[in-house]
Amino acid sequence: MMESIPNLNEARLKIVYPQIADLPYAAQEAVNILRGNLQLSGKGIQAIAVTSASKEEGKSSVAIQLTKSFAALNKAVVYVDCDIRKSKTLRRYQINEQVVGLTEYLSGNCRLENIVYRTDNPNMDMVFTGAAAPNPSELLSDTMFEQFLEILKANYDYVIVDTPPINAVIDGAIVAKSCDGTVMVLEQGVTERAEAIRMKRQLTYAGVKIIGAVLNKVGADPNGYGYGYGYGYGYGYGYGYGEEQNDKKKKSKK
Repeated sequence: MMESIPNLNEARLKIVYPQIADLPYAAQEAVNILRGNLQLSGKGIQAIAVTSASKEEGKSSVAIQLTKSFAALNKAVVYVDCDIRKSKTLRRYQINEQVVGLTEYLSGNCRLENIVYRTDNPNMDMVFTGAAAPNPSELLSDTMFEQFLEILKANYDYVIVDTPPINAVIDGAIVAKSCDGTVMVLEQGVTERAEAIRMKRQLTYAGVKIIGAVLNKVGADPNGYGYGYGYGYGYGYGYGYGEEQNDKKKKSKK
């Protein structure tokens, strides 16, 4: 018998305040167009994985902004961070609260309602990775993870799942396979063609439904922005923006 999230109102008392920057108008419109296309991608597309070939190509930013965009439509939506090995979500969005997350739940150390966090947006919740785990692939391969997604789908209109990079570890394909569809994120001028082909091949071999791609940071310079298209459709945004891009700048200064 499938579990539901009990005491949902009580869970509302646990709140985090992610510092999610507003996008420039053109970038926000690109995210909204992506959202609209996902809504028209077919019946049953509810749990949506967002992935990339390698790290720091913008997948987490796209996932967060997509979650925020669905919430703006008064849709109940939850962002789920599944990058158990190397998540940067807490640091990147300056979330200072002590949290437990997916690792603790999948390890049987806490209940589901303990890892669902409210934000200051009443339509947007978040689930974090929690503690580092020595066996991420095993945890994510367990049927308990699939049940976890089904429970969330029963309680939310959309579940946006931030996966590990596909070409780096097997975790990303495992997570994506449990979702209803996957969006690939490619960074303009960074993601190599061979890496993109390898990512698509990995997802196809795993039986993952690919519903589109995002060409990210197109024309990302201080004076312009642009749009890019690929694998059927894609929506890119630039304008010198991106949390991952900011991370890179910080590293270069060290």
